[in-house]
Amino acid sequence: MIRFILLSVCAAVPFFTLAQSTTVYKCVIKGVTTFSQTPCAKDAQVITLKDMNVIEAYKSSTPDKGISDTSVDDYLEVQQIEREIKRLELSIAQSQKEYAAKKQQIDYMTQDKANRLGASSIADAIATKTNSLKQAYDASINQMQQKIESLKQRQQQLSQNP
Repeated sequence: MIRFILLSVCAAVPFFTLAQSTTVYKCVIKGVTTFSQTPCAKDAQVITLKDMNVIEAYKSSTPDKGISDTSVDDYLEVQQIEREIKRLELSIAQSQKEYAAKKQQIDYMTQDKANRLGASSIADAIATKTNSLKQAYDASINQMQQKIESLKQRQQQLSQNP
């Protein structure tokens, strides 16, 4: 019975270490310093390392006083704004290309199409169709330009913050 108790205690000891340190051996072999968990030479130097709690080791030495550094957040927001501005500028350019293509299609109007639109001449039909197309595209482009202006103002505010 005593043997069984001793055997179980010896088997359980590696699982329940009470020591708060680790032993490492430092050896110099052919001019090169080597660290090992087992002695690597006769003149091995024993180094004892204390186990550290990682959370406590990297904990800030000064308590947080509610001061938050928003410079990274501001930088990321500025980058996002720049991407949005670039996207809107590309959308404006695309809208202008679409407008030019549709206006060119309108310029190819025939007398038959003009008559169906109720215009007295081809020129009147082209002018009417072009004006309605221009109003539709101008409204869209103006809205995008206003959005760009507001984004540029926000970007300027973020860039001025230290």
